[in-house]
Amino acid sequence: MKDNQSIEVTSHISRDFLQNAAYFNTMPKLVWEYVANSLDAAKENETVVVMVDLTSNYVTISDNGIGMSRNDLNNFFKMHGENIRRKRGKRVRGRFGTGKSAAFGLADTLLIDTTQVGLRNVVELTRNDIKQAENGKPFPVKDIAVNQPTDGEDGTKVEIRDFNIRRPNVDQVVTYVERHLSRYKQRALVSINGHECRFQEPLSNLEIKRVPPPDVVKHVGNVKLIIKVSPSPLNEEIKGIDILSHGIWHGTTLAGIENKERANYIFGQIDVPILEDGNWKIPAFDNTRNNTLNLQNPVVAVLVGWLYEELELVRQKLVEKERDRRDLAATKQLEKEADQIARIINDDFALQELELELKRKVAKRSGGKSVSEIIDGAGELWPGGGDEITPWEQTGAQHGSGKRGDEAGEGEEPRPGPTVRPGQKPGARKEIKKGSGKRRRSVFSIEFYNGTDRAERSRYDSETKTIFINSDHPQVSYAFEMGGRKVNARQFREICYEIAAVEYAMVLPHEKVEKDEMYNASDALYDVRETVNRIIRRFMEVVQK
Repeated sequence: MKDNQSIEVTSHISRDFLQNAAYFNTMPKLVWEYVANSLDAAKENETVVVMVDLTSNYVTISDNGIGMSRNDLNNFFKMHGENIRRKRGKRVRGRFGTGKSAAFGLADTLLIDTTQVGLRNVVELTRNDIKQAENGKPFPVKDIAVNQPTDGEDGTKVEIRDFNIRRPNVDQVVTYVERHLSRYKQRALVSINGHECRFQEPLSNLEIKRVPPPDVVKHVGNVKLIIKVSPSPLNEEIKGIDILSHGIWHGTTLAGIENKERANYIFGQIDVPILEDGNWKIPAFDNTRNNTLNLQNPVVAVLVGWLYEELELVRQKLVEKERDRRDLAATKQLEKEADQIARIINDDFALQELELELKRKVAKRSGGKSVSEIIDGAGELWPGGGDEITPWEQTGAQHGSGKRGDEAGEGEEPRPGPTVRPGQKPGARKEIKKGSGKRRRSVFSIEFYNGTDRAERSRYDSETKTIFINSDHPQVSYAFEMGGRKVNARQFREICYEIAAVEYAMVLPHEKVEKDEMYNASDALYDVRETVNRIIRRFMEVVQK
């Protein structure tokens, strides 16, 4: 570069492209990006249909939208290009044109097959094409079909292949898409692997409506805040106030009370049109699709400050109500019963974990011998010191006493003893060591809550490993009444124990699959049945005392 040459702002397009792709670092985010694009491409006054097919090798997202012309495709692949539908006056989510890079957050190949008014265009882009771009110059997208005449209907199919991750979690994608769909104010049908996505808003036992004071209105406009309170804790995806603008979701917030007691019971929404209509040097939100408002924006700062005041008032009242509830004698009895249920479940879970560990060892040491032949509730068959035939035999010298020398004498540390190999020598059950060092911490907990008679009788929160039992469910409340409204009545205890057993049996396969990749659906079906029978027997031993 010459000393007097003008300095220009430049960009390394391929690096810029892949940097934007890094924002889409989970399968739920990736799939939702293209589902949302399909929703934005809906035809006027027509229900948009989006079909998602997700496997371990690829994902396709197909829609019946307006499709894209050759010119639209060119604009689609323009970095930070203006959204063409927004330019035409339609209110859509996309603003900065970064979505085309989403596929490369987790995969290496993107193919788009789109039809508009009888003309079909198909293009493909790979990670290798992007990386080979010379000196940061624009890189070509491969044409497969260019303005090909077709009788096919308008619409677009996106195919993403060559994943750089292990098998995607379809359930997580479904949950994420369903939650986001709840924030879309249009007719849509989205199906993932044949499952129609439908979000069911959490039940609420309290709804509060608020309008801002005059000094806030002059910044955010005449808006209405709707605050709802759930009877049970909400997970990360659901809790908080959704911030919309003309029906377009831009973020969810608890405005600073996130980590305070009972905050995770609060949800709701507010629509603030000025966030879309305003024009500031500091934008209200960014282009990373992270659904986070920019607190440096003057309107956002005022909005969040007001939300904090309103949400904190609601939270404090919830805390006071919960403290009053805990003072009731019946509540204390319920907590005691919940601890008893949790102890039994955690004892069983500890044994299941032990069995899984032994099963892995057995598979390596005994050529696939069934674990039931080697272990039981007491421990593992081990050679030496017994008369029961084991699948092992000892090798090596016997234990020393811990003292070095030609002759073993007394010492403080035991010297190494024999190891084992497959064989058929007599022995006994190896005892499971007990003590503070081997103690297993509690994993599951049980909690009763008042969820109204419309809510499910129980639910499981995977984040806290808590089984929630709905005291208001007709089956539970009826048992409580029939037991004379006594927590220790057998009718009430039996139904609560049965509910906990079923919920735990449904959860256990999910816990096992995290630790054992070979675990499959047939194992899960067997385990659910076997777990219910096993736990109910243990519960009945307690109830009948």
